[in-house]
Amino acid sequence: MIEKFITEMRLFISQRSPKITVHVFLFIALTLCQVSHAQADVITAMLGQGEIPLNGPWAFRMGNDYSWANPQFDDSHWDQLDLTPPPGSHDGDVGLPGYVPGWTSKGYSGRWGHAWYRLRVRWNMPAGSVPVLSAPTLVDGAYEIYWNGKRIGGIGDFSPAQPTIYASRPKLFQLGEKASSGEAVIAIHVYLPKDMATDAEAGGMHVAPILAEPAAGANPYLAQWWRTFWGYIADLVEPLMLIALALFGISLNRFSRRDRFLPLMAAAISAIALSRLNQPLLFWTELETIPMYNVIRFGIFNPAAIVFWVMACYRLGGFSDRRIDALICMFGVLAGIAALPGIEARLLLSIARLGLLLLFFGSIFYIVRASHLRLLAIPAILLVGIAIFADELSMIGVKGIWFPFGVGVSRTQYALVLAIPVMAVFVHLRVAVSAKST
Repeated sequence: MIEKFITEMRLFISQRSPKITVHVFLFIALTLCQVSHAQADVITAMLGQGEIPLNGPWAFRMGNDYSWANPQFDDSHWDQLDLTPPPGSHDGDVGLPGYVPGWTSKGYSGRWGHAWYRLRVRWNMPAGSVPVLSAPTLVDGAYEIYWNGKRIGGIGDFSPAQPTIYASRPKLFQLGEKASSGEAVIAIHVYLPKDMATDAEAGGMHVAPILAEPAAGANPYLAQWWRTFWGYIADLVEPLMLIALALFGISLNRFSRRDRFLPLMAAAISAIALSRLNQPLLFWTELETIPMYNVIRFGIFNPAAIVFWVMACYRLGGFSDRRIDALICMFGVLAGIAALPGIEARLLLSIARLGLLLLFFGSIFYIVRASHLRLLAIPAILLVGIAIFADELSMIGVKGIWFPFGVGVSRTQYALVLAIPVMAVFVHLRVAVSAKST
């Protein structure tokens, strides 16, 4: 009945006003989508030059059985998960639109491992055109997509016992269809690792895939890539500026060789830069897996940056004590070990970082008392402190990210862009004053 109505409407419109055909088809697609939810759990898409998000509701089940990719499999007893986003919703990182919380917020709190989503769709397109699928832009963990039982792609490697996980990125899949109309079952296999399941909104798809006519399908794909690019461009530009600042500090050290602040400052700034560079590397490429990223950033560079910076602050205040240095290093090593993937030591991590934070505040006492340029030193020290102690600021409710122009910019990025010029001026004046005094 629905198919007959569509055929008659298409004939009527094409005879009278071909220019409005596309707009009417899109209206019909959205209407039929809602009707099909109520009647048969099937999304019917009329795709002219348009697209339709596959919000579902999707049949959902935790577990791993590859027979669930079979289009004939009966999923009528499965749970239902709706991916329809609230108006204006976006993720909390780069601002990807259409965000919904994951399965841990929908009755599967703390659940991790394998899960499957299934959805039946029908499509009808102009002759000579076939559908494409814009992948779900944001998925927690690895995923692979099956179209009528055939794997069409994904992100991650499911061949090991524990799947290899990369960060989600926009992808556009060709479905291999030859006809302009038809029916298919989409099955999406997802794996969420245990250490990601602690987030209250973690688990599975956060942005629905999009079924589209090829030309229209390229639009959301490119838009998602541009948003992902701009969301992490600051994490490429700022580290380069930080490395330049570190090199500037090292170059000044030859004018003040007894100043132990400059080499430690350069080491801390370099560690921050290398930590931040991992963001675009992770989200733009598949050069790093998520566990590798966590080791490099949270297990190595983040604690190293804090250790070098706190030690530098004590040198800036004219205070040097091997026992304090040993305590700083001990807390740094413990923080790095506790942050490694698979090590469940949140209490140890919190204690170690709190110890480093208290030592950082202790160094400020000496800086205020001893520094001749304290009006520049204190802002520079605190701005870098905001960047390296971001977790502690979030814990006390300080807002961590803003979305100017729809793209996420973090508190750390704001702090670093201010810290770089302030620190450059400070170290220059510090060395100049030191050179004059000698």
